[in-house]
Amino acid sequence: MVNIRQIAKISDYSVSSVSRVINNHPYVSSETREKILKVMKDLDYAPSIVAQELSSGNTYKIGVVIPHTRHPYFTQLLNGMMDAAQESRYNLLLLPSQYDIDLEMSYLEQLRGHGFDHLIFTSRSVSLETIMSYTKYGNILCCEETNQSQLSSVYVDRTAASIEAFRWLQERNLDKIALLFTRADKKSLTYRSILSAYKEVFQEKQPPLILDGIACEQDGYEAAQQLQKRPELTCIFTNGDDVAAGISRYYQEKKLKLPCIIGQENLLVGRLMGIPTIDNKSYLLGRKCFQQAISTEKRTIVLQSEFIPR
Repeated sequence: MVNIRQIAKISDYSVSSVSRVINNHPYVSSETREKILKVMKDLDYAPSIVAQELSSGNTYKIGVVIPHTRHPYFTQLLNGMMDAAQESRYNLLLLPSQYDIDLEMSYLEQLRGHGFDHLIFTSRSVSLETIMSYTKYGNILCCEETNQSQLSSVYVDRTAASIEAFRWLQERNLDKIALLFTRADKKSLTYRSILSAYKEVFQEKQPPLILDGIACEQDGYEAAQQLQKRPELTCIFTNGDDVAAGISRYYQEKKLKLPCIIGQENLLVGRLMGIPTIDNKSYLLGRKCFQQAISTEKRTIVLQSEFIPR
C-alpha cells in the first residue's frame, strides 16, 4: 500500500508538503500541488479516512438509534435528518435497536470509543440516567422531553392536538374509543401524551380499549379482526394513516360498518380517504434533530402537532 513517504520520495518533496496537499492546505504553491497530485494519481493513492479522522479528532458521523422503520413517523423523521445532513459535511449511521437495551448500550459504548461524534435517540428502552452518563463522550440528543440540562432534546408535543381531537369526538358523542399504539409503554412519549390527552377530555368515565404492537397497514388489517368483535366502539384512534387504511380495508372486505377513524402523520393515503388525522411534523422534527445534534449548545426544542379534521 502506497504511503505519503513514498509519494514524497518519488515527487522529490518533503512529507510535510505532501501532507499539506492531501489536507488541502492553502499554503502550497500551485506548481508543487500539481506535481504531488500527479504522483498521487499515477500511484492510485487515496488518503486513509481513518487516519484523517484520528488527525482531526472528528469522525463527522452521527449515530441515529432507531427501533425500526415500519412506521411512517420514523421514515419521515429519517428523511428530514438525511436532507439536513446532505447540507453539511456529516454522515448518518443508522443504528437499529428493536428496543433492545443491550444493543442500545453497545451504541453508547461506540460513542465512548469515538465511533461517531454524536448520537441521536429517536426512541429508547435504556434509561435516561444511563444515557446521561455518556454525555461526556459527545452530544446526545433525545426525541422526547427529558428535563435534563446535559441532554439536547427535540420533540413534538402531541398533547394539545390530541386533546383537540378527543374534544372533536366528544362533541359528536363518539366516546367509546380504541387507542392503537406501536408501543404501549410509559417510556414512549407518544403513549404518555395520548393517554394524558384522553384523560383530560374523558376523565376516567370511559376507559379506552388499548391495542399495541401496531406499526403498519398490515398490522392495522390484523388488528381489525379484534376490533370488529367490539361493535360498541364508536371511534378507532389509530397511530397512523396507513394503519387506518388497513383497518378500513378489513371492514370493507367483511362488509362491516366502519366506526369513525382517526389517523396520524397526515399521509397521502389519509388525504385520499378523507379521514381526520394528526400531523406530527415528523420531517421537520428530523431536520431540527440533526441541526441540534451538531450544535455546541445544549437546548430543548419543542414542535407542536396539528389536528386536521376532515
